[in-house]
Amino acid sequence: MKIKETSEFSLIHSLTKKIRAAGSGSVLVGIGDDAAAFRMGNGKNLLITCDMLVEGRHFLRDKITPRQLGCKALAVSLSDIAAMGGVPRFAVVSAGWTPELEVEYAQEVYRGMGELADEFQVSIIGGDTVSAPQVILDVAVIGEMDGAPVTRAGAKPGDAIAVTGSLGASAAGLALLREEEAAANLSEKARQALLRAHLEPYPRVKEAGMLLKYGPPSAMIDISDGLAGDLYHICESSGVGALLEVSRLPVSESVKQAAATLGSSFLDWVLYGGEDYELLMTIPPGCVAGVKKAVEMLGTNLSVIGKVLHKREGIKILSKKGAAFELEPRGFDHFAAFK
Repeated sequence: MKIKETSEFSLIHSLTKKIRAAGSGSVLVGIGDDAAAFRMGNGKNLLITCDMLVEGRHFLRDKITPRQLGCKALAVSLSDIAAMGGVPRFAVVSAGWTPELEVEYAQEVYRGMGELADEFQVSIIGGDTVSAPQVILDVAVIGEMDGAPVTRAGAKPGDAIAVTGSLGASAAGLALLREEEAAANLSEKARQALLRAHLEPYPRVKEAGMLLKYGPPSAMIDISDGLAGDLYHICESSGVGALLEVSRLPVSESVKQAAATLGSSFLDWVLYGGEDYELLMTIPPGCVAGVKKAVEMLGTNLSVIGKVLHKREGIKILSKKGAAFELEPRGFDHFAAFK
């Protein structure tokens, strides 16, 4: 079988199924979550994650400024640390540059990373630089936390399903980049907001801190593959089912306007678009009010969008008319373009 004939997560499983059992007693979370976690003594636990952005697959160089690219490359890894409830501390950056690229471009990429690193008090402490056929950025982030990390595996039937912020804006922004002529019919304010959501995602690190303080969530993940795909990750890891309610999904008017302008479905963007980098979580019923109030103290909305069910009930979505449908188990697949 060729790699193009499999899926991203099937490949990961085939490559790591024997590695999973090899962890030492110091490993709290191994392969299969947003970040790995391990004990460091004195009650401290470390988290580590890495994410790669490849030109032509994750970004189009002529559609994103180098500063934005640097900011996004770091943001997606900071988001993984937030999804485990940790505080990011250090970053290591490996970069592949095409030989004809201007040095100033690379400098601007690092300026973008540096600005976001400063905001979250993250130190960039090393990395590697190589020649490559296209621009590649691989950012590893190390975080820390007191106590156990929040994983994808703790959801229980009866828990509320909640999400920070709003959904679908990044996918809408990507659609606008691809259809610039049609995008001209959208208001400039809405267009800029959606482009910014796609090009400059903002990791919910501060919100994660509030969630840990006033929760914590029973399970959590950041939305990188799309709401549907990432909800499936939680359900599979926790051994549960779920019910989402369309009427409760937080979607901005800008996203709805963009969908109408481009003749697209905003619900498809919300469920399958990905790269929102909001936090999707499950919360014990008695904690919902306190957690919601705490997160909203930061100016970030927290919406309850469904509930956790028993596994036998499946993973479903409830339409505005009250009909329940099976939620299609798909999200962003890095190898889909080759099929």
